[in-house]
Amino acid sequence: MTSNISSPIKIFEFDFLRAMATIMLMFHHSDAYGLSLFGFSLQNFAPYFEAVLLGLFFFISGYFFARSFQRHKQTGISFFFSRLLRIFPPYLFALFLYMFVMEISFRKKDLFIYVLGTQFLFTPNFTKPVVTIWFVSAILLFYLIFAVLLAKTRSAKELIIDAGLVFAGAYALHFWTGLIDERLYKYFIVFLIGILFTRLVFLSKNLSGEQILVKFIIAVLSTYIYSYALNLNPTSPLYILGTTLFIISWAVLLFALAAKIKFPFIMEAAALVSYLSFFAYLLHRPIWHWLVRVFSIESSRDQIFFKLFPGLMVVFILSYFLQYGYDRLLGVVRQTK
Repeated sequence: MTSNISSPIKIFEFDFLRAMATIMLMFHHSDAYGLSLFGFSLQNFAPYFEAVLLGLFFFISGYFFARSFQRHKQTGISFFFSRLLRIFPPYLFALFLYMFVMEISFRKKDLFIYVLGTQFLFTPNFTKPVVTIWFVSAILLFYLIFAVLLAKTRSAKELIIDAGLVFAGAYALHFWTGLIDERLYKYFIVFLIGILFTRLVFLSKNLSGEQILVKFIIAVLSTYIYSYALNLNPTSPLYILGTTLFIISWAVLLFALAAKIKFPFIMEAAALVSYLSFFAYLLHRPIWHWLVRVFSIESSRDQIFFKLFPGLMVVFILSYFLQYGYDRLLGVVRQTK
């Protein structure tokens, strides 16, 4: 297995994937699945949209996590805390808004778990599940696991073996105790594959604009397989395999399509949405909830269109300035150290 750490990062293609995932998320959470297109219910697309958009976030996170780890040469734990500083305070701010804007209540035990960002270990069997912000708990767990593994392993082969052991242990723990959200299993593998795309030449070569027809055929076939996997238990090995194949094949295809885009406006727009994506992910629900209440929008159909157009613009504008401000704050904090 050959390392590929020295190859350049393709910034625009990943910006495009992250921007696309963000826009798909906005559609996914807007309740637009209640609409129909030429008599065809959009609800049929929901599981496919969800898997691709979340899969893209985890794949991209794994890819850049490995790149950043290699570049900074930190120990596993120190690197984890550097990542924690970037994502945890915004998460706590989002949790505050979920509680006081969306009026989501917690028992004391549940609130303690959420404040620590550990809900992915306890939902849904031991604590109350809350939409959207579970992602941060999942990504923190992956950061911790793979910071330790990357610091410990010297080759991609060792990483795969050790990650496999962690996966097997987590899989057994779920069945013995009911701990750990079932979504861990498919996204754990997607995150790992994102890391491996930085480590293995034969994988990284697929991140290009070449062989689009072949990649399209594979993505279509994987969609067909995923449609069958949806009928299986989420902890079934076949479900995990089918979902992972579906996510990765579409990530590779979308990357190839992005590599063909040459329009400056699209490239700049993708970079902008990519930049604000984290705050948009965290805050779009409470912002929409507040706007709908302020403007007294009653009709569910009107709410959908309001969220997708003026509401989306408000989310993007606020998220941009929040991300910019937080970056400036982090810069000040680092300078004082």
